[in-house]
Amino acid sequence: MKYLFLILCFFSVFTYAASVEYRADASLYSEPIAIDAFLDDWQDPDFKSGKYAFAHGLMQLSVQQDQWNLGWLWRYDYILKFSPDMAKLYYQIENDLPLDAESMYELTLHAQHLERIGARIAYDWVPQSNLILTAGVSALYGRHFVDGQFNAFGETNLMPRLADRVQWLNGQLNYYYDQPALKEDELGLGDFRAKEGYGYALDLTLQGEWLEKWYLKFQLEDIFSYMYWDEAPYSQYQATFDQNSRPRINLTGTVATDKSYKQKIPYKISTELLYNIHSEIQLGVSSFSNPFTSLWQMHFLWQPDSLQLGLHFEPQTKSLGVSFRHENIGMKYLTDNLNTNQAHRMEAYLFAQYQW
Repeated sequence: MKYLFLILCFFSVFTYAASVEYRADASLYSEPIAIDAFLDDWQDPDFKSGKYAFAHGLMQLSVQQDQWNLGWLWRYDYILKFSPDMAKLYYQIENDLPLDAESMYELTLHAQHLERIGARIAYDWVPQSNLILTAGVSALYGRHFVDGQFNAFGETNLMPRLADRVQWLNGQLNYYYDQPALKEDELGLGDFRAKEGYGYALDLTLQGEWLEKWYLKFQLEDIFSYMYWDEAPYSQYQATFDQNSRPRINLTGTVATDKSYKQKIPYKISTELLYNIHSEIQLGVSSFSNPFTSLWQMHFLWQPDSLQLGLHFEPQTKSLGVSFRHENIGMKYLTDNLNTNQAHRMEAYLFAQYQW
C-alpha cells in the first residue's frame, strides 16, 4: 500500500496534462443545534431534537490527459448518529441544565471521524454516446481517525443535584482512535497513539445526456474503501451506576493496542437529474446520502449564453442556495441561515479549471 501511494503521487506530479482542475466541497449538517455550537461547546439557546450530524470536506487538484485523470486530494469525514436522548443529555450537561426528572434515557452514539490525504488515478469510458463512465482509485495516507460507539440506558429521579439526579445507569463504550479522545494517555498506561494509516478508496461516476432533454449524474464515492492503522489503540469500558448500591459506581474496561485496525471509510452517494424545459432553462432534483442520513434538493438553472445561474432549495432543512458557472469557474452556496453562527445546514462548492 505504501508503494502504491508513492507511485500515484509520482505520476500525478510528472504527467503532462491537457487541463488542470481544482475543486473544493464542504457539506455540513447538524440537527440538534447550530453547526458552530456543535463543533465547539454546544452553547446554543435553540436546541432541537435530532439524530444526525455530519461534516464532509474535499479539496482536489487534478490533471486530465485524454481519458486519464491524475491528482492530489484531501478528504475529511465526520459523521454522527445518536439517539434524541443522547443529544438532549449531552446538551443539558454542557449547558449546566437539570436533567429531566423521573425519565428514562436511551443513549446511543455511533461516530466516525476520518481525515486523509492521497493521490488518485481515474479513467473515462464512453459506454454510449453522450454518457461518460469514470472509475477512480485513490491511495490514501491517514492523518486522524476515531471509530466507535456508545450505548447506555438510565433513569432519573426527583433529586435536585445533578450528581444525585441519576437513579441508575448501565452503559458501554467501545472505540478506536489515532490519539485518545477521553484522556487515556493521562492514566499512565503508555503513549496510546496509532503509528501510521494507509488505505485505498474507490469511486464511480456516470454522467451525461440521458434520453432526450435529460441530464443524469450518478456518483459513488469511497465505496468498498478502507484504512489500515498500524498499532491502533482502542478503549473498551463497561460502567454501571446505582443510587441504592455500595459502591454506587462500577467501572471496568481495557485500554490496549491492536497490531492493525481495518476501518471502513463512510461512503457518499450523490445523484442529479435535470430536465431541459427550454433552451435556457433547466429544472432538476438531486440527493446526497451517507451511511446515516439522506438529503435532497430542487434546482432551477438559467443559462443565457455561457453563464449559468442557479437557485436551489432543500426542503428537509429549509435551506436556500445560489450558484453560478461561467466557462472554467463556478461556485455554489446553500444555507438555512445567513448568520453562520446559527446555521444548522451549510453547503459550499468551488470549481476552477484551466485548459490548453
